[in-house]
Amino acid sequence: MAIRLGSTVINCTDLDTMTRFWSAALDLEPVSEDKDFRLLRGQHVNLSLQRSSTPVSARDQMHLDLYADDQRYEVDRLVGLGARFVRHVDDDPDDDWVVLADPEDNLFCVCVKPAAEVRDPRARAGARVTA
Repeated sequence: MAIRLGSTVINCTDLDTMTRFWSAALDLEPVSEDKDFRLLRGQHVNLSLQRSSTPVSARDQMHLDLYADDQRYEVDRLVGLGARFVRHVDDDPDDDWVVLADPEDNLFCVCVKPAAEVRDPRARAGARVTA
């Protein structure tokens, strides 16, 4: 039996704002227009947005790590799309990330991870491999 991640689901209150933000942030296309659920599909990833019937209050239970070759460019681009800068953690030269919040204050990280390293985690021998 094989198992794989099909989609990460983010609970939200403003489905349209979150659809615009995450579609632009990750170059995804909305493939459903249900009033309470959106599936955003990309070449290698799916992200789902689900309207919450109660205020979203449990923070930091789960977050996305976005891997970037050019962290500064991606952080600036995402902030321009509506994300909010939270903090930059760069005290370890082998582990550098920026914490951002999306338009509904869900936290996510933009990590320095070159594409070659993502395809082959052994590319940086001895480095901690995180997901």
